[in-house]
Amino acid sequence: MSSGWQRSLRAGGRSQGRPIGGPWGTAFLRWAAGWPPFTEPCLKLAPPLKKKATWGRLSRMSEISVVVPARNEERTLPMCLAALRRQSLSDFELIVVDSASTDSTGEVARAHGAKVVRVDEPGLAPARQAGFEVASGKIIATTDADSLPPPDWLARLKAAFADPIVAGVYGGLHLSGKGLWIRAAEGFFVNWQKLNHSLGRPLFCGPNFAVRKWAFEEVGGFKRGEAFYDDDETDIRLAFKLRRIGKVVFLPDLLVTTSMRKFSGPHGLHYLLRHTWNYFRLCWLRYGNV
Repeated sequence: MSSGWQRSLRAGGRSQGRPIGGPWGTAFLRWAAGWPPFTEPCLKLAPPLKKKATWGRLSRMSEISVVVPARNEERTLPMCLAALRRQSLSDFELIVVDSASTDSTGEVARAHGAKVVRVDEPGLAPARQAGFEVASGKIIATTDADSLPPPDWLARLKAAFADPIVAGVYGGLHLSGKGLWIRAAEGFFVNWQKLNHSLGRPLFCGPNFAVRKWAFEEVGGFKRGEAFYDDDETDIRLAFKLRRIGKVVFLPDLLVTTSMRKFSGPHGLHYLLRHTWNYFRLCWLRYGNV
């Protein structure tokens, strides 16, 4: 059995909380007893470097996959991938779905280290469905190739899933470009989302939402039976289905910057009118028919 002074030496040369003979005296006594003279290292190690993003693969600690559908987006895709590289939550699986592209979209995605899934059938629903199906994460986030998520995008989406009953989370849009009317349109859309969310009609928008994978699979994804939804209704129909089995959360101040190109040119007005009609048809005339 060890004597009291031996136990004191093992504890760092302390007796009733006081060093024996100061630090050098303690070191000498420990050396004389055949033990290392100091109980703590003299130098502190530098903190470990932050882990780099795991592009195209999933580490054991990662829970999130990001799916980016892209059709002929060789010019805009690099900016989207750069925005994802700047995420504060850096450990995630990155999947780019090459949706029947005729340009070098797939090659661009591979050059940035993304996992590429090729889909020969054009369309937003088939592309997202293919990406979501191969995703390894328990949470799947999605954005568009012409969009730029803010650095805290994934971290805030993931935090909302801390509640186990949450099946889906979504935010709003920050429209690229300058001008009073653009900011007015942006504010109107976010408030429109708030109003509809309060009425039980969550309005997912493609560049900014996430789902639990099991919930996505439970409701059949972007399809009714074996038929894919039309591109204009894909996201809203998924939101309505998720609301049936869990909670859908809206983060009104989580905005993803997205291109205004769909609103420009001669087709801009047609795009706006078509989506307005789809809103009334899906949210009111045929609500619940998903």
